Amino acid sequence: MFQPLFLFLNLLLSLGPTAQAQTPADQVVAIALQKNLHQERQWQKLLHFEPGFFGGLATQIDSSEFFFSPNGGQDLEAELKATIQVFWAAPLTPEEKIPQCRYPARYQFLKNHLKDQIKDWPDRACPRYEKFLNALRGESLSLVFSSFYLNNPSSAFGHTFVRINKAPAQDGKRYELLDYGINYAATVNTDNVLVYGFKGMAGLFPGTYTSLPYYYKVREYNNAESRDLWEYELNVTPAQVEMYVAHIWELGPAYFDYWYLTENCSYHMLTSIEAAAPQVDVVSKLKKWIIPSDTVKAVWDSPGLVKSFHYRPSVRTEFFHRYQEMNSAEQKAFHEIFVKNEIEKSITGLSEDSQRKVLDAAMDYMDFKFTSEVAGEGEPALFKRKLLARRSQVSIPTPQLKIDVPIREQPHLGHGSRRWSLGAVASANGDDAAIIGLKHALHDHLDLVTGYPEYAAITFGDFRFSYSRLRQRTELEDLTLVAVTSYSPLSAVSKAFSWRLKIGAEKVKDLNCWGCHGGGLDGSVGYTLKLTEEPLITAFAGIRASLFYIPTGPGNRLQAGAGPAAHVRVRWTDQFITTLDGWYRRNHESDFEIFQEYNFSNQYSFNPTWAVKLVGTDLQYDKKAQAELLYFY
Repeated sequence: MFQPLFLFLNLLLSLGPTAQAQTPADQVVAIALQKNLHQERQWQKLLHFEPGFFGGLATQIDSSEFFFSPNGGQDLEAELKATIQVFWAAPLTPEEKIPQCRYPARYQFLKNHLKDQIKDWPDRACPRYEKFLNALRGESLSLVFSSFYLNNPSSAFGHTFVRINKAPAQDGKRYELLDYGINYAATVNTDNVLVYGFKGMAGLFPGTYTSLPYYYKVREYNNAESRDLWEYELNVTPAQVEMYVAHIWELGPAYFDYWYLTENCSYHMLTSIEAAAPQVDVVSKLKKWIIPSDTVKAVWDSPGLVKSFHYRPSVRTEFFHRYQEMNSAEQKAFHEIFVKNEIEKSITGLSEDSQRKVLDAAMDYMDFKFTSEVAGEGEPALFKRKLLARRSQVSIPTPQLKIDVPIREQPHLGHGSRRWSLGAVASANGDDAAIIGLKHALHDHLDLVTGYPEYAAITFGDFRFSYSRLRQRTELEDLTLVAVTSYSPLSAVSKAFSWRLKIGAEKVKDLNCWGCHGGGLDGSVGYTLKLTEEPLITAFAGIRASLFYIPTGPGNRLQAGAGPAAHVRVRWTDQFITTLDGWYRRNHESDFEIFQEYNFSNQYSFNPTWAVKLVGTDLQYDKKAQAELLYFY
């Protein structure tokens, strides 16, 4: 009699979970997996999945809170399932915990791909996000390159950020300063340069995204740091701009480990753009070591990506433009204002238009030289207000500055940051050798000047090896960890020192240790004069010193020397540059108590990719001639 009941119970048990109705979330998951949404490029980009060093894909986001699934950082499918389940779960409060409000880009991604299959969406009210979206919403995006700034190690190679370009106002005009800038940077917790360098190289700073009104970025870069801005408008749609804003909102609480040479500002500016506009493919074309100027060139070279570009000169550039437009009498009055600290007497006798020119230039000079002070209550701010008061008495309005785009300085036209070199050296002492070198970054005074600063140079990771028949082995000739040079000429309005610093290792030639390797510092300080304009000839004179530690060899392990040095640079054309260097030094505890060195270098650049270099060197103990073929990429 129990057999029918037993069969009925067995049937129920055999049905198990299949007898249970699927939830709406389960249905959405099934459709999403059927459409392989976890393999969509945009889904991967929204989660910042990129190819790993050993293959495969993994996220670069290092905050686990960004993911719903415990394996979300490694498993795209698991995170897709978890995201859908959370979106269709019971409503949560407050707004910060509502998934649709916390991850609007993911939610919009699902809507875009499942709008034909899913009719009922669990929409939620998100007033905080809507406020953010309305504040930042725009028509297009621009990648902005802020030119090289040697006074800040984090910006020595330049910096990039994104500008969200708003639609014209009701009067039909574009007010660019009211746009928003999106920045990615390390959250720095030290002022120590060495600690900063170590942490930046080792990925020990958290990197985060921030949004600020564009005028803050202009004030920071254009004004405070006197850096020109190059703005590249990208070919993206308003819908993709909205997706970009949504993605930046998602990334707000998240962080990445900031790696100075790889996952830096330029890299993550591009990954965030690709998340919003998946048709953009620039990141995959970047080199392993990423330099901001290289990313600008990669964006420029992507077919159809750049709609237009715009140059925004710095306050320094604007001041020098105003200064150069004044005649000698006006320039004399300008200098008297600051020498005598007297405005009225300095401009007495000038025409009203000349007064306008002098006062406009003086106000720009105050903004350039005393950027932070003029915003306070000290003496510079007081003097700036006096200039403004006197300027208000001149009825002639200030015409809009028209500064031509400097072709030589366009960053997208510059040579690649890396360089291979191959050549040979002939030596008077018979030590002829073949040489090969690799420089990881960036630019020196002999390189093609287009796209780089005229009077500054920076080298990072420059390795040079030699092989000679005499020695029958390959040796390290020179290793430059970092070398920075700033040879800005003196002028009537700029009295800055010229300086150079190199940190690295090289062969030390000494009778007690011929060919030993030593590591240390080499630097100089002095002044540079501009002698002629065309061809451009500059001359540096100052004091140069070096300090090397030699770990092996019978002689003194610590060697130091100092003495007068000179450097002359002639830019015959943009492609052909010559330099002449001389150094006379007195050494401490060395076989060469008095040492002299002269270098005569010439480089001709055929284009941004190829160049040839010829160098003649006269040392105390040897004379050498060297020829190299250079390849930039």
